[in-house]
Amino acid sequence: MKSSRSRSLDLAPSHRRVPRPSAVTIWRPQVVLATSVIAPPTRPVVLAEPPARPEALRIHLDSARSLLASLAQARQTLLTAAANAEGRAAQASSTRERVSATIAAYRVEAKLDDVLTGTWRQVSALMQERGL
Repeated sequence: MKSSRSRSLDLAPSHRRVPRPSAVTIWRPQVVLATSVIAPPTRPVVLAEPPARPEALRIHLDSARSLLASLAQARQTLLTAAANAEGRAAQASSTRERVSATIAAYRVEAKLDDVLTGTWRQVSALMQERGL
């Protein structure tokens, strides 16, 4: 089989222009419209539901009141301890006494953190009981 074509490859560059992607992209917003609006489901309220009963409400109020009272009592105790530590630091005559007073102040701060954390847990539990 003889062919009239040359077997050599044509390696010359083509004169055709190759399109290149632009560095600038045009913003084309797409607006999507809802076909319908669905209202969120409502929770039916039943009269005399257990959390709405006066006894349950009274229990929740009493527990919140006692929780706040214990927090106020802890506040007074910690304020007294902090004032004592501050007084010890002010009257300290040696470095050892100042360090001891500073450590006592840090212990009061740690106790405050514990009281606040415990109170936060109890308040969170009360809120969950109330459905909040």
